[in-house]
Amino acid sequence: MQSPILPSRAALAKRIALQFSYGQNLIHLVGGSGLGKSYLLEHFITDHYESFYKAYVQVTAHSSDEQLQTQVLEHSFASPLIDLALPLRDNFLRLLKEQGERPLLWVFDNAKQLSEEFIAELHYLAHSAPGTLYILCASSQAGLLSEAIDIHLEPLSEHESERLLGYFYAQLPRPEDPVFAEFLRQCGGNPALLLQWQSEQQMPTQAAKKSLWWLLGPGFVVLLILLVGLGYRYWPDSPSAQVPVLADSQVLPPVVTAAPLLSSALESTAEPEQILVLGDDPPAEPQELEHNDAAAVLLALDNSESPNHELEADTAQMDVEEQSAQTELPFDHSWYLKQDEQLWVWQLTIMSQPHQIEAYIRQHGLAGKVRLYYRADKGWYIVTWAQAVTKNELDQQLTAIHDKIGGAEPYGKQIAQIKAEINSQQPPELR
Repeated sequence: MQSPILPSRAALAKRIALQFSYGQNLIHLVGGSGLGKSYLLEHFITDHYESFYKAYVQVTAHSSDEQLQTQVLEHSFASPLIDLALPLRDNFLRLLKEQGERPLLWVFDNAKQLSEEFIAELHYLAHSAPGTLYILCASSQAGLLSEAIDIHLEPLSEHESERLLGYFYAQLPRPEDPVFAEFLRQCGGNPALLLQWQSEQQMPTQAAKKSLWWLLGPGFVVLLILLVGLGYRYWPDSPSAQVPVLADSQVLPPVVTAAPLLSSALESTAEPEQILVLGDDPPAEPQELEHNDAAAVLLALDNSESPNHELEADTAQMDVEEQSAQTELPFDHSWYLKQDEQLWVWQLTIMSQPHQIEAYIRQHGLAGKVRLYYRADKGWYIVTWAQAVTKNELDQQLTAIHDKIGGAEPYGKQIAQIKAEINSQQPPELR
């Protein structure tokens, strides 16, 4: 089953048929290698002139004139008796008299392999054969048939290149995909090169394989948390084991000796108490002594914990400042979202790292002349020209762009498409 023919190729086949109807019996189709000459000839001989007797001959470097003559006449007449010692014209005219006139269509593919003698026979029959005889040849060499009209086969446009790939591949990347767009540009509208597209070049997103860690990991995390909690609960030197005992005056000496930086303060506090005990006045009540001891311990704890609180406050302040610095991204999303969706801008480059974008802007001196946005679903940083204009005014900006960026090949993009890319979501596997 043949694939559908492209509109430009169908129009060219109709043009060839129109030239035949105007009386041009010998036509030469000229086109470069891989442009689809053979496919067009097969389409023409299949879909045109259904009532004609048709002969399709594939010429090779090893084809002799006798073989070509035999193939053509066997497809044109019923069980012909061919005298290979005679030229093509003599055998053809004799068989035409024997079996009667009939409309004929001869197609020769790779006609550059034809000999000069056989080409001379085709020239003679195209002008002198009785009845209707249409001869269509195809090759890559213009002017091969001196008495034939040359019709050139042009490369496919970008739109038809995508359409041709759509006939053969169920899934294709989007037209603005950089890899796919570069592939189309390098092919230059040549169908033979376009059909070399490999499906793995589409870089499909592969789901991450679940490993044993995803099953055992949560259990290990819970177990680790339990072990840490038990260690803080039962470890002798842990703060949770010391804090309840500090309220008891019997544990005061170990607590005081555990804070060497505050020993001088505790000694100065203890000396007046000893003087009061050794004086003439009666000793203080036990409750008052216990109250003084508890106050001294609380004062020591407050002084020892205050540096830790200050350090934690400084660390939290640094985290807030670092987080606020990270969120200040140099994107112009608000500017794009305010623009009319019908306007266009020139897309200059696409990169995956912010420092690459900064180096690109510094290298070409583009500060203040470009705008930047981020496409979350691809992880791309995209730089465009700073002025949004109508599609008809885009070409006027190319001079200014080429003055800044030599050899640049910008890509025109509509604001509506940019808004959709700005609002795109990051893929789940990258979040």
